Amino acid sequence: MPPALIIIDIQEDFLPPDGALAVSDGRSVVSSINELVSNYQWSVVVATQDWHPKDHTSFSSHHNVPPFTEIEFSHPLGELDKTTGNAYIRTQTTWPDHCVQDTHGSDLEALFAGHFNLITDIPKAIIKKGYLTDREYYSCFQDVWGIHHTELGQFLKANDITDVVMVGLAYDFCVLNSAIDSSKLGFNTSVVRDCCRSVYPNNDSDTDALYKEGGVRLITLSELTNHSKHS
Repeated sequence: MPPALIIIDIQEDFLPPDGALAVSDGRSVVSSINELVSNYQWSVVVATQDWHPKDHTSFSSHHNVPPFTEIEFSHPLGELDKTTGNAYIRTQTTWPDHCVQDTHGSDLEALFAGHFNLITDIPKAIIKKGYLTDREYYSCFQDVWGIHHTELGQFLKANDITDVVMVGLAYDFCVLNSAIDSSKLGFNTSVVRDCCRSVYPNNDSDTDALYKEGGVRLITLSELTNHSKHS
């Protein structure tokens, strides 16, 4: 059975030159991703979409701090750390306001200008994430606390998916967390390295190691092409 293709967050706010949280060189991967949609055999194709309310907790404006400041976030349900008995907190990055619901920045315009809308012969889905105000989502499967789960896992299982290929933005945040969660859920997970870009590309060697520790296979577009030709 062909794998599922999951396209992570190809949204205007993550794309140069005008995106509020533009990933350097991010627009350069769009044409390759659109070619993957139309020229390879997939069981399903999924696009994920950050879909934040305007007062989302990940926004630096919500906390009156500069973008990219790291602050401590409390557990959204007020749960306590079972080890210490103290409030359960975690340090997270705050971001410029981005992908606000029903704004141009949240659009999948670059992807829709390609071939996604032309898919008619296989199941496809748009999976929204980050729409609960009080928690961060990097993974397209769940929030960072593991409390709320999106529909993606259920969609893949309903379509008998065993293998997943991921591409998109950003390699060191949403693609990373999505791929690791995918592997944890039992899917054979690969990431096409040259169809991704990082927020912090200077740290890519450390990011690569996190993928490997998480059981995720890193491949190139040429390797995917060669596999497709021989399968």
